[in-house]
Amino acid sequence: MSPQLILKQAEKKKIDLIAVTDHNTVTHSVLIHRLSKNSNVHTVLGVELTSKEEVHLLGYFPDEKSISKMELKIKEYLPVLENKPSFFGYQLVYDYQGKIKEIDHLLRQNALQMSLDDLVEFIHSIDGVAVPAHIDRDYCSLISQIGLLDPQSDFDAVEILRFQWKKKNFKFGDRIKGFPVISGSDSHFLEDIGIFYMETKNMKELKEVTDFNSLKRYLRNIKFEKHS
Repeated sequence: MSPQLILKQAEKKKIDLIAVTDHNTVTHSVLIHRLSKNSNVHTVLGVELTSKEEVHLLGYFPDEKSISKMELKIKEYLPVLENKPSFFGYQLVYDYQGKIKEIDHLLRQNALQMSLDDLVEFIHSIDGVAVPAHIDRDYCSLISQIGLLDPQSDFDAVEILRFQWKKKNFKFGDRIKGFPVISGSDSHFLEDIGIFYMETKNMKELKEVTDFNSLKRYLRNIKFEKHS
């Protein structure tokens, strides 16, 4: 799952836009964002955070300046515990040539010592987008940990598992309790890339989403659009 191989696989599958959202680290998201400038695949800078309540939260950012501030916040609030490769696997860090340059020994699966509300507020303060991940999953999700999706929450969208997306026949632009709903492949292996993706074909609101700004603008328009 090096950034180089991810880009190659996404290009092979003819995917226009992807986001690498590793757990509590932005290293590969930044690397793939830089590498994608020489690719047909567009990328959005992102990270998957774990709040104090054990809720997984996706953060998407407009530029490296913004996501670097998120990285500093992660370093400040992530407990210093050693990773257990026998359980979580080795956390390999790649360089620009696609070679392993080091192993990250910090336990990235741990929860940040920040509440969900504080994380959302911070993401917004640096012009990011905050999206609770896989809200329908039975662990580390908004529903499993908090018990509900409050329509008054300050989320920009919510993510559901691809299985539920297909089962309920969701389309890009649909909403849950007023929130735009998105989904993704949640790929942990190269062969998973491209098994699921969202399309904007034939949509009146937006012909294509190719970068963070168009994605944010689209989600915001859907979120605040009045129900017919």
